[in-house]
Amino acid sequence: MLELTESAAAALDSIRRNEGIPESHGTRLTGGLRPGGDLEVRLEFVESPEEADQVTEQSGTEMYIDPEVAEPLSAAVMDVSRGDEGMSFVFRPKGI
Repeated sequence: MLELTESAAAALDSIRRNEGIPESHGTRLTGGLRPGGDLEVRLEFVESPEEADQVTEQSGTEMYIDPEVAEPLSAAVMDVSRGDEGMSFVFRPKGI
C-alpha cells in the first residue's frame, strides 16, 4: 500500500486548513494511465471514501485510494518536493 511521509502529511494538512476544509475530511487519490503509459494522479479532500477505495491512516492523515491507482502506487512513497515553482507532491519507489 502507498506510504505517506510526514512531510507529505504535513503539507496535506496545511492545504486542508488553508482551504477551510474540515479536519474530518480525508484525502482521496484518483486517476489512471495516460496515453503513453504515465500514471496521472489527482488529489481531492472528501468526507468519506468510495466503497471500493483502499483506506489507510498514516501520520494522522486519512487516505482513500481509488482502485485505479491503488496497484500502481502500492510500491510507492508519497513525498513533497520544493523548488523554485513551489511545492509539489512526488511519488517514488519504496526504499529509495
